[in-house]
Amino acid sequence: MVPAILYGRETDPVKIAVDAVEMKRALSTPAGDNVLLDLDIKGHDGASTETAMVRELQKHPIKRDIMLHVDLLRISMKDKLDVGVPLYFSGEPKGAKEGGVLQVQMREVLVRCLPGDIPEYIEVPVDELDIGDVVSVADLQVDPKIELLEEPDESVASVIMPLDEEEEVEEEAVEAADVEVVGEEAEEESEGTEESERE
Repeated sequence: MVPAILYGRETDPVKIAVDAVEMKRALSTPAGDNVLLDLDIKGHDGASTETAMVRELQKHPIKRDIMLHVDLLRISMKDKLDVGVPLYFSGEPKGAKEGGVLQVQMREVLVRCLPGDIPEYIEVPVDELDIGDVVSVADLQVDPKIELLEEPDESVASVIMPLDEEEEVEEEAVEAADVEVVGEEAEEESEGTEESERE
């Protein structure tokens, strides 16, 4: 058994113990940490049923499969929650064929919705992205029941040119600029020489 505390919804916190095997099984579902838990609580006051979500899970610093303590939040299926939902990037960017690399800036987004509407993940198709293209929060497609709480213009992912290629492009640009400058200087020197010869 793992020690836990159940709190929230303007009710006094209750210290309980949960079955470690059952908790691991619940957290291993596709819903992950956003899984809804139906707790059958037995105590001196009789039995009661609570719906809750994991708010914090403390694990052993070395043996990560051992849970030390669980914080559980009481929820109502009628009240909206603010939860983090992972992003799933699908496909391969078009820009990858030209040497571009997909750079991910956000792995999850904060949303507000009813507990029963919490998605397992939000899909982010990246097939049509070329080098220089950016996906922002405003581009994410979500169910109308779900409200995105992140800034709309915040970058989610982008396709960039690899650093070494960027450096090569910059070096080529500098070399081209040097050639132009040298060319101009050569012309000026040539003109100066011709004027001296005339004199």
